[in-house]
Amino acid sequence: MIHPTQRSHVLQPLLAWMAAFALGMTLTGCSHWRESYLKGALKEATQEEIVEKFGEPWKKKTSLLYSQSTWIYRYALTKDDLDPMGVGALGSVLQVTNSIAALIGRGNNATAKNKPECFHYILTFNQANVLQSWAREACADTTL
Repeated sequence: MIHPTQRSHVLQPLLAWMAAFALGMTLTGCSHWRESYLKGALKEATQEEIVEKFGEPWKKKTSLLYSQSTWIYRYALTKDDLDPMGVGALGSVLQVTNSIAALIGRGNNATAKNKPECFHYILTFNQANVLQSWAREACADTTL
């Protein structure tokens, strides 16, 4: 028979592992669907597959010197779009406080609103038209 103090020594690591696993599974589903897709598509997806998923890019550039092409997709996204599970706000006491204040009519409306912002997804393909890298940037930060 297992003594109660021995049981806690067995259960504590198991519970800690289960909690870590559950947290990891939750956080992997927290990025925007485009980013989740692109992470899994690196070094595998072709330009055709990207067009099937995203449609035609906003702009295309081809570098003959480096034998690569760059595609740019342009989207208006809100903070909720980029962080659908709210993980980025977990530690933000200011955001929670401001949201509560906005509910009672005393908040800073500029930060309480979920305004859309312009973002570019920049995809780089090799000579074989396979996705090699991608990045998300604010439209103002992208040099075309």
